[in-house]
Amino acid sequence: MSKVRFVGIPKTKRRKVKTGFEEEVESDEQYIIEKDEVRELGVVLPEDVDPDAEPDWIAVRQATDHDILQAEMNQNQADEALPRAQEMADKRSLPMNVIGSEYSFQKSQLKFYFKAPHRVDFRGLVKALAHEFSTRIELEQVGPREAASILGGRGRCGQELCCRRFLYDPGPVPMELAEKQEISVSPDRITGVCGRLACCLQYELEDYAEKLGEMPDKGSEVDSPAGKGEVIQRNVQKGTLRIKLDKEDIREFDLEEVEPVRE
Repeated sequence: MSKVRFVGIPKTKRRKVKTGFEEEVESDEQYIIEKDEVRELGVVLPEDVDPDAEPDWIAVRQATDHDILQAEMNQNQADEALPRAQEMADKRSLPMNVIGSEYSFQKSQLKFYFKAPHRVDFRGLVKALAHEFSTRIELEQVGPREAASILGGRGRCGQELCCRRFLYDPGPVPMELAEKQEISVSPDRITGVCGRLACCLQYELEDYAEKLGEMPDKGSEVDSPAGKGEVIQRNVQKGTLRIKLDKEDIREFDLEEVEPVRE
């Protein structure tokens, strides 16, 4: 019985798939995987999968240095095809911005990603691209979050975007995650370059919950260097508490300076 593991396909559009292996594999190992006769180079991710899950892809073999080099060459050629695809779209007056491209591992398929303000009838463009590049063509319209992961850039933290660097399949991030982490800044401060809530709100939630659990509850009474007061705000990133000492005296202290009042 095959063992199912998550495998990341770190291409123009990063994605995560469930892959079946005949033997145990280690995280970060690279494999050639296949689905519907299309092969890709993937990396085993350190994430658990439901043991009853069915694989989407199958592992063909462990990747060689030659495979890795081939994947890099394929991507270089796909990048070279990008401006030609945009030129052909413009020639047909299609309101689309082609932002990314990628070949499958065997170059049996060339896929283009594009942004557009609405749905686009690109059937004629697909035929022209197939004739131009002599391979099967796919076009996929992407939303703001996916577009950011394809184009890349830097976030407010100064680091390369998480969705470009290590995240796979970034999904919607509800505002309630910011509330659970007690982040009380304006929405624009926790919005990514894509215009949506930052992905880190989702994958940092568990860490925030753990650290908040180590802090006195909001509304609880504590002893501080300035006397007894009520916790009105907790800041996980700074490791501080804002304490209301009286109606007009609110101060901020390091967590180590404050002790809960025992009843």
